[in-house]
Amino acid sequence: MTQTLQNASASGIGAIAGASLLDPRALAAIGKMELVASQVMDGYVQGMHRSPHIGFALDFAQHRQYVPGDDIKKIDWRVYAKQDRYYIKQYEVTTNLRAHLVVDASGSMAYQGTADAMSKFRYAQFVTTCLTYLILHQTDSVGLVTFDSVVRDFIPARSASPHLFTIARTLDACQPRDESSIADVLHTVAERLGHRQMVILISDLFDDAGKLLEAFHHLRHQRHEVIVMQIMSEDELTFPFRKFTQFENIETAKSRLKLDPATARATYLQNVARHLKTIRDGCNQLRISHVLFKTNETVERALTEYLATRMGSR
Repeated sequence: MTQTLQNASASGIGAIAGASLLDPRALAAIGKMELVASQVMDGYVQGMHRSPHIGFALDFAQHRQYVPGDDIKKIDWRVYAKQDRYYIKQYEVTTNLRAHLVVDASGSMAYQGTADAMSKFRYAQFVTTCLTYLILHQTDSVGLVTFDSVVRDFIPARSASPHLFTIARTLDACQPRDESSIADVLHTVAERLGHRQMVILISDLFDDAGKLLEAFHHLRHQRHEVIVMQIMSEDELTFPFRKFTQFENIETAKSRLKLDPATARATYLQNVARHLKTIRDGCNQLRISHVLFKTNETVERALTEYLATRMGSR
């Protein structure tokens, strides 16, 4: 993967669509980290993750009694010498990780805070590109889903290095717009992906918390490992507005409201705190990793801190 980036740079990476999302410094920092599943993965490709299947690979799992038709080369003759019975050695199959990055491209993701260097969606683009690089760097497979109220782009998981540019181009061409229906889309994703993959949701989670948790439960029921990366602006978390202001719903055209921030601040902050707590508590119950990224923090720092914490908890 590093060699691919070097070759692309030498041939003029600036001319490649999506190249603006490939920050060499951030990718170098991310490349030192790992994203390892905490549960077993389906598949038979030899890699760094544990599979639920039994086969003949590297790590011994168990013995089972020989039955006619078994390969006699698999008989454990040491056990036979001790017990005078034929037993077959079985091994745990290792597999590669298959991950899908599910990125919210609805209108609310276009918001950029007063002190932010980029919008929530631009931040999500950088997070997604970094994670794509990391997953491919560790020879695993990664795919992409973008959505608003429906799925927009669906790129199946691949492990080839050029797949990074495919995903970067798709992300770069994607623009945040329209209303979102996160829960409905996640139900679709849960069914479409099958079983035992890693699903990384990157969104501001502006949807009904109860419906979101139902969708998370559906993903877990399908045995997916789920990581929720919630991206919010500091403005959305602290409501720093002071003067009489007109607020606009950027997901619904011509939906505007004028109000005095002083009269709305307490209620707004209570609602935000309640929403975040419901999401966090629900994720904990479902054994889902949840992390809140703020757009006034650098992507490099936010991601490396999260991945370091995740690696340390293994």
